[in-house]
Amino acid sequence: MRSPARLNVALSLVAISFAAACGSDSTGPKPPTASQVAMHFDSIAIQAQTQSQTNEAYSGRGLLATLIELPAALGATPATVSVTTTNGAERWQAYELVAVPSTNAADSVFFLLMYRDADAHTALLITFDSAGVGNGGGIITGDTISVNPSDASGNTTLSSVTSACTTPSASLLNPQLASLSIGTCNLARFTTTLHLTSPATTGLDAALTSVSFTNASVNGVRVVDGAAGASVQRVLDMLRTAKASRRH
Repeated sequence: MRSPARLNVALSLVAISFAAACGSDSTGPKPPTASQVAMHFDSIAIQAQTQSQTNEAYSGRGLLATLIELPAALGATPATVSVTTTNGAERWQAYELVAVPSTNAADSVFFLLMYRDADAHTALLITFDSAGVGNGGGIITGDTISVNPSDASGNTTLSSVTSACTTPSASLLNPQLASLSIGTCNLARFTTTLHLTSPATTGLDAALTSVSFTNASVNGVRVVDGAAGASVQRVLDMLRTAKASRRH
């Protein structure tokens, strides 16, 4: 995997938080359901899209929130992945999706989405080609800081495909989500490995200069476009928009 291209995904503070729902203790709060995750990131995406009207940097946060919202809206629950950082092990939440063109599976794109905190103020967005080889992405932290790794390697495999996805709730209002054209969708699981080394950067937690995990099991979805190139092209267009946003 070549060093991922810089993604200028801007993240902003939001008032809504579901951190209390993320506990795993059997006597404490239960992990959020797929629908709760979808509603949470729907709100974040809408707020970011509104803010982007006066500050283009927020278009990146809208993209990130939409990509996290999508598998949740389709019924996937986030996986907890043990991530090794410079300071030791951390538990991040993760989704993965593969968008498959209806006409040419060779143009498929995998998207790995991981967030360190409930509002995704620190997150990873990594793309992989149809062979599962990492080819882009990076770390987004501090709401507006994108970090281009100095060294990176990664791969992913679609390890299982199961039941059909659920229909997104009518209460989800994110227009970006509604614009995607989905033909068929199934819940899926992926096996993913990632190793990132990043330079020390103002605003970047020093622990994140090294981020890695091996053979992590990640929940998500396999989506086939409803029209030729529709979903894949739409998401890639959104990525290009994010890359063109104001650099920091």
